[in-house]
Amino acid sequence: MRSSPDQHDPDWPLYPETILRFAFEPPLVIDLRAVPGEDALSRLRAEGFGDGFAVLTAFDPRGEDLSAEENAKRKRDLDRRLSMLGHPYVDVDACSPDGAHCECSVAVIMDQRDAIDLARELEQVAIFWFDGKQFWILGGIVEADPLMLPRNS
Repeated sequence: MRSSPDQHDPDWPLYPETILRFAFEPPLVIDLRAVPGEDALSRLRAEGFGDGFAVLTAFDPRGEDLSAEENAKRKRDLDRRLSMLGHPYVDVDACSPDGAHCECSVAVIMDQRDAIDLARELEQVAIFWFDGKQFWILGGIVEADPLMLPRNS
């Protein structure tokens, strides 16, 4: 029997409300509650992120809060791994709309299947996927139908 994503992470219903802050110079902010505008799409293309890429984190596996030290170590390990494998990436803060909660994440250029496999290894509930036009939420350790963003109200 399939378990629902919010059984793994009670914050699951909030995922579509995420604000992504890309660590480009200058930074780029994309609000997943709206379709990315042409300015944002042009900027992603200019930074080399115009086609498919994943936004994923090593923080808080299975939706369980870890200490800041444990999360920092997991982030360093992820950065090392991506560098070693040669996947281009940039840091991204994935934040609640009010900025009260942010998770250090990365936008990484890799095949969608590889990104989901990596998320599963990191025990992540889901990833964000950009297909070149819009963002999606794809299940990691949970089986969930792909959710196109922004979700319809």
